[in-house]
Amino acid sequence: MIMKNHLSLIVILLTTLLTGCTPKDITIEWDSASCHFICSGVYARIKPIDKSFAMVYSAGPAAFIRFSNDNCKSWSAASVVAQAEGYNYTNCEILQLQNGTILYMWNARPANPQLPFKIMYSLSHDGGKSWSPAQDLYVASTKFQDGCWEPVALQLPDGEVQIYFANEYPYTSSDEQEISLMRSHDNCATWSRAEKISFRSDSRDGMAVPIYLPHSKEIAVAIEDNGIRGRFKPVIVRTTENWHDGHVSAADPRREEAICATEKLHDTIYAGAPYLIRLGKSHTLLSIQSTEGRKGGNERYANMQVYVGDRNARHFHNRTTPMPDLPPNGNALWNSITQIDDKHVIAVMSVSGMPDGKNGIWTVTGQITKK
Repeated sequence: MIMKNHLSLIVILLTTLLTGCTPKDITIEWDSASCHFICSGVYARIKPIDKSFAMVYSAGPAAFIRFSNDNCKSWSAASVVAQAEGYNYTNCEILQLQNGTILYMWNARPANPQLPFKIMYSLSHDGGKSWSPAQDLYVASTKFQDGCWEPVALQLPDGEVQIYFANEYPYTSSDEQEISLMRSHDNCATWSRAEKISFRSDSRDGMAVPIYLPHSKEIAVAIEDNGIRGRFKPVIVRTTENWHDGHVSAADPRREEAICATEKLHDTIYAGAPYLIRLGKSHTLLSIQSTEGRKGGNERYANMQVYVGDRNARHFHNRTTPMPDLPPNGNALWNSITQIDDKHVIAVMSVSGMPDGKNGIWTVTGQITKK
């Protein structure tokens, strides 16, 4: 019996080494009955705020927020956080800081060609009841091809607040794009200059989502990378030195393809717009919008897919689909995922192509299940 147990352990270890995957013990079982339309809008994110949850998104030119006090089963009426003449506000994100302040970020896209693309933010000190005047974080060009996009925030244990965003502005003579980072050491009162943390020459690193891994004191950032293998694929870039070890270039070993070898996506598959979260202490979750198994090969037909990774944000496997009945001509884009409690997560999707006309923000609840 002892020899048999040892042999089984060896087989598991060898399988892990050969496939690059961890044992497949966790998956997400999506509750189709919980799949429902919330409201019109796009690019929604859900985050815990105090003892409730907040949903942020854009609809028309404005940035909105809703709250839930029943674990995301129902939502309050929408309230406007920010809007301005001449701009469409989108790519909304939110984070509650350690001191209780709520940081709301968005991408300001000009409707007037004389205005610049910007990353902006507003703060609330009363739980989201009121918001400070909108402030510029980063100002790029007036040209669409030299803009800035998709801000997202992370706070480190020492209190440093970081905002990551995709940035074309340093590359006005090419189509390249980097991931930029700005830091605050005083709860968003002042900010550092933008610094490059991820860049592949002749490519477009985009749509960064960071997490902090406390056991290794490492920052892991999911990005979409169109230079690693064929079309956009999800990649993790990482640092144990808070980016003081320089940016992650193309050949840097800190740049790793996210999905494990046994579920490797074909070069022709588009798999962009990643979203990354910690799942308890032992796992991570990665979502993407993917054309795997879909009618067409571009984002017009992409659907949300979710993968389980280990606690180091590696070896993502066990693909599941929150909305498997998405119509062939539909799409579920600019998605995100949030852990609700020890047993449940929620997927948030921007859905279009629905036959009943309910196009906009949809949510689906999933149960964390041991296989």
